[in-house]
Amino acid sequence: MTSTFSEAEIAEISGQRAKDEFLRAGSGPWTVLYDFEGIDESPISAATFSVLAPPGLRSKFLSSGSWDATVGFGQPGTMTTYAETKSTTYLPLGNDQGMEPLVIVTDSAGTRKSEILINQEFRLVFELFEDKETGNLVKVFDDGTEEIVVEITGEIVRVRSSYLARFRALKQLDLWLYTNVISHFPEVSQDTDFEQFATEWKNENSAGSNNAGTSFGRTTSYFNAKKFFAPGPVEKCNLWEYEDRNRTYEDFIIGEDEFGKPVTFTCEEDKLANYFGKNPEAPHYLTPVFFRKDVLLKYYNHAELYTVTDGSVSCDTRWYLRMDNDHEEYVAVFLGDLGRDLPDTERQYWKGFNIAPRGPMSSTYSQRAYEGRWVDAQQPDHQFKSAYADLQNQWNSNHGWQIYREPHDADKSIINRLHVPLNETQSEFEDQLMNLAKLLVDFLNEKAIVKAIGKGPEGERGLSKLQRFFTVTGYKHVEEDNALLRQIQELRSRVSAHSKGSDYNRYIAGKLGGMQKKEFVMELLRNSTEMLKRWADFSPVYAAYRESQS
Repeated sequence: MTSTFSEAEIAEISGQRAKDEFLRAGSGPWTVLYDFEGIDESPISAATFSVLAPPGLRSKFLSSGSWDATVGFGQPGTMTTYAETKSTTYLPLGNDQGMEPLVIVTDSAGTRKSEILINQEFRLVFELFEDKETGNLVKVFDDGTEEIVVEITGEIVRVRSSYLARFRALKQLDLWLYTNVISHFPEVSQDTDFEQFATEWKNENSAGSNNAGTSFGRTTSYFNAKKFFAPGPVEKCNLWEYEDRNRTYEDFIIGEDEFGKPVTFTCEEDKLANYFGKNPEAPHYLTPVFFRKDVLLKYYNHAELYTVTDGSVSCDTRWYLRMDNDHEEYVAVFLGDLGRDLPDTERQYWKGFNIAPRGPMSSTYSQRAYEGRWVDAQQPDHQFKSAYADLQNQWNSNHGWQIYREPHDADKSIINRLHVPLNETQSEFEDQLMNLAKLLVDFLNEKAIVKAIGKGPEGERGLSKLQRFFTVTGYKHVEEDNALLRQIQELRSRVSAHSKGSDYNRYIAGKLGGMQKKEFVMELLRNSTEMLKRWADFSPVYAAYRESQS
C-alpha cells in the first residue's frame, strides 16, 4: 500500500513535515507562542500554544504528546479539596503546579471579541511599550532606538527568542511549546491502510504523535506535539545586577607616548584611580578624553530625542553625560564618566570620534569642574541660547507677552538643533542658517506686536512690524538690528530655502568675505546675541513708554 504514495505524500499524511517544522520552532530569531488558523473546510487547521512550567514537571509532561494547557489557560480560578473538611483555594493563574501563561486568550462571552493578552510580568520586566497603532510591544533602548519584541498579527503572536531565553533564565522555568495540526486529504482513498501513518515519539525534550483516518468523509491526519526549552543560568537574564556584569567597557585614548603612539585605558570606573586611594597606579577617574566635535552631530540631528546643552548631552530620561563642549576645536569628557554614564552602544559610538589630547579642556569647564565656579559659556551658540531664553523670560515677566511666540510642537526642538557648525559641509551651513532664521524671523510674535502698537499698512510683514514697533517705542538700534535680521532672512532664502542659481558661488563668496562657513555662522550668532541683549535691556524702557501712553 505504501508504494502507492509519493515521498511527499507520505511526509504529509504521516506528519513528518509537521514534525520537522515543529522541531525547528523556537530556534530562529522569533518564536511563535500562539497561533490559530484554518477551520472547518480548510485543507489544514493548526493551533500553537505555550506555557512556562517548573523543570520538575518535565517527566510528567513528556509522558504523552497531549497538551498540558489549553488556549485560555492562565486566568484566575479556585480549587476545592475535600479531605477532612471542604477547602477552597484561590489560584491567581488557575493552577497549583507553578505553570504560568505567556499569552492569555480571553473568552468572547458570546457578545464581545476575545482578546489576546501578553503576560504582564514579561512586559514589565523588559519595560515594553505598546504601539497603539499595531498592538505590538516594543523595547526602547538607552540610545533611543526601538525594537519590536512582541508582534501580534491577527491570531498570531510571536516573540523575540532572545527575550524568551532571558525571561526563562530569570524565572528558572521551562518554556513549553504545543502544536496541533489537522490536515485533510480528500484525494486519498478512505480505503487506505492508515496504520502505516501512525507514529509516536518521545525523547529528552519533546514528545508527539500522528494518526490518520477518516473524518467527515475525508482522509485526515492528526499531528499533536510538544517540546520544552530549559532555562539558562540566571546570570543570562542580563537584567539589573546581572546586566552590570555583562557590560563591556571600551579603551579610550588618554595620551601619546614619545613616538606618537596612542596610550589607551579602560573607562570602567572600578579600574580607575580616585581621590581616596583606589587603584593608585591607574589613570584618574577625571582624566580628560577628547573627541572630534562632530560626535555631537547625531544628537543635534535627532533633537526630538536627544538634548545637547551647555555642558551636557542626554537621551530623554534614559542617560545623561556631562561634557566640555565649550571648546572651539573639540569635545572632552572625563574617562570615568564615559564608563559610568553612557550605555554600551553609546560608548562604542563615541569611540569612533576619539582623538589624542590636543590641549587643555576649556576654561569654562575647568572652572566649573575643578573649582566649583559657575561661569558663562564662551561658544556663541551657548551664549545665543542663553540670551534668547533671558529675553523671552524678561519680556513675559515685565509685559505679559514674548517677542517670540511659542513654536508649534513640531518646531520646539529647533532651539536645541541650533549650534556652531561642526564641520564645513554645506548641509551643516544650510541647516544652521535655517534654524537661526526660524528662531529670529519666523517665530516673531506678530499678533502681540500689532496689539501693542496697532495695525500697520496693508501687507505689512513680520520684520516690518517689528521695525515699526521699535521705532514707535523709541529703541535706538532699529536700523542696525533690522539689517541683521533681513540679512539672516535673505541668507535663509538664497542658501537654504530655494534651489541655487548660477550666481550662488559668487553670492556666497561675497557674503562670507573670506571667512569659512563655520566662522561666518559664529559671527552671525555673536551679532544676534548682542541684539537680543539689547532688546532685553530695552524692556524697562518699553515699560516706561507703556506707562506714558496709559
